[in-house]
Parts: sequence; structure tokens; C-alpha cells
Amino acid sequence: MARRSTTVLDSGLFLQLSLGVFFLALGALGLGNYQSKFAETMRFFGRDDSLRIVTAIIELVMGGFLLLSPFVSVPLNLRSFFSYALLVLWAIYILYYFIFNNFAKPDIIPWLYEVSWRCVILAALWSVSRKFMN
Repeated sequence: MARRSTTVLDSGLFLQLSLGVFFLALGALGLGNYQSKFAETMRFFGRDDSLRIVTAIIELVMGGFLLLSPFVSVPLNLRSFFSYALLVLWAIYILYYFIFNNFAKPDIIPWLYEVSWRCVILAALWSVSRKFMN
């Protein structure tokens, strides 16, 4: 059964709304870059962008979910699924892109910077996911 939405103005709500805006913007940029001349040229030479499009759509959906869920009644199992799915997908992204494919590239300091801010997003997602379980 859906729970009645109660919105409390606190740091958790601000964090959740900030993450929602972040993922909406990230998804929009991902879809927007699909139409760039560079992307079109790379597709001409055989690059497959289907995973990028799927990722951008997931980011848009999750951003919308994070923005709307404080104000709309959402069943607990659906909240749990979406929050953990985004948490796991973001962790997989970090592992795949920064650990398995580009470990310490181009140099250790820029790599640490890129990994650290993505880990901040991961920690924020974890915090918001725990909030959804209550």
C-alpha cells in the first residue's frame, strides 16, 4: 500500500532534491551529446552508443524519481527498488570506468579528483537510499 507523503524540510530532503537535479542534468546532457557532430562522426566509424543512451534514460528517470518522491506517495517496495538500483548502478559505473578501464589515468591526482567526487555522489545516494527504507 502506498504511504502518505510527508515532506520534512531537512538536509536529507535538500540532498535528495540536489541528487535529483544532478541526475536529470546528467541524463539530459547524455541525450544531448548523442546528437553532437563528434558523436555522429564516431557512430559513422562504428562506435555503438546504445549503452550511453540507455544510461542517459536511466539517469533521467532516476532524477525525476528523486525529485518527485518527496511530494508524491510511492509504495515502499518501489522506493526500495529505485533507490538501491541507482546506488548499485552508480557503484558499477565507478568500478567499471575508473578501476577496471582507466586506473590512475591520465595521472594519479586528476584520477583521484574524478573518483572522489563520484564517490561523494555514491555516499549521498547511500544516505538517501537509507532514508527511503524508513
